[in-house]
Amino acid sequence: MEKFITFLFDKVGSGTFFDAWGGIFNRVRGVAIIIDGILIIAFIILFFAAFRYRPKIHPHIRSRGKKFTLKDDLFKQRWDSVMKRVATGSTDAMKLAIIEADKLADDALRQLGLKGEHMAARLSAIKQGDLKSIDKLWRAHRLRNDLVHTPGFTISSEKTYQALDDFQAFLKEVNVLQ
Repeated sequence: MEKFITFLFDKVGSGTFFDAWGGIFNRVRGVAIIIDGILIIAFIILFFAAFRYRPKIHPHIRSRGKKFTLKDDLFKQRWDSVMKRVATGSTDAMKLAIIEADKLADDALRQLGLKGEHMAARLSAIKQGDLKSIDKLWRAHRLRNDLVHTPGFTISSEKTYQALDDFQAFLKEVNVLQ
């Protein structure tokens, strides 16, 4: 350090004092530019790494964002048909009502813009916080799958009405039904 200070003050009388400070300034500036470059590269890397952890927001799922306009009446008519069918009280009518309600919910998911090969894929695309009735919809869809895929599966009227209530909660949340 003493040599450095001596070097600076030795140059004062020779007229190269400002040249000495200019050299130091250029070195410090060069180091600062290198550090800035490293920081910019680190910021870009961290930005893209953090991008993976951002919250997934699906504005097309929000009930306030999507309005059913083209098929409103058709959805309501189909739901009324489901409710009339279940009112008959027969076991086959109850099974068919659940299957039709599931198809109606699946059509609503498609109209909301969810992609997927089948309803379970579309349901999987919905995050837990995006839809309040997602658990109910899953429960009702599983019951429908049991009806369709399990030979000899029997269903009680209580389970039927619970499943229809679950489907209705979803349809109301996405403004298909009022």
